[in-house]
Amino acid sequence: MPRPIFTSMTLFLLWGIFFLVERILLAMAVNVWEKFRIQQQSVQDGQAVAPAQTVQAVPASERLPFGHANTMLVSHESGDLISADPYSERYLVAQVRAILQPICDPVPAPVIYVEFFNFSNLHYYMVNNIHVAAPAPKIEMFLVQRRFRSNGRPLGDIIPLDNVRQVVQLVPKFGVKAPKEMTCNNCLDVGREFYLNSFADKETFHAILSYQ
Repeated sequence: MPRPIFTSMTLFLLWGIFFLVERILLAMAVNVWEKFRIQQQSVQDGQAVAPAQTVQAVPASERLPFGHANTMLVSHESGDLISADPYSERYLVAQVRAILQPICDPVPAPVIYVEFFNFSNLHYYMVNNIHVAAPAPKIEMFLVQRRFRSNGRPLGDIIPLDNVRQVVQLVPKFGVKAPKEMTCNNCLDVGREFYLNSFADKETFHAILSYQ
């Protein structure tokens, strides 16, 4: 049987195919984390560093059917203005579901998969025909609502970790009474409307105020 002859062109094509397959396989592999820590400068004192905060993205399990996912204020092009400055960033509240990093060379920065909450259209004001989200009157907290796809599932996206601006707490808007099935572990998934708790602590209060 004659031995196969590999020309330089054949070897080059085989090397190219091998390299492409390797890149595809590597792109399918990712590191996944369940938490990250964020530490920022104090809004009240630019020379001081605020305490570090842990953001969790624990997946669903038998003990936690909805997982345990913290919420953050993030910068995003589909978000809302909360400042009268038309050139300021647009914001959304996001619930982080996973922290990801593709395994490839060069090593990319980590990204996060999040599910979005919109600022409510019930409370806003207009500045030069620009829609600006506003806190709910009397209670002075922003009202947010979970975003859904047409199939009823939460709307999410993969965004850079650098888009995170502030760790925030959401408080369910209960209405006349709270749903019987709501607990501290599932309130973000059972509820539909929430208040952005700007009074969680002094640092959070001044941070959210600085974005307005």
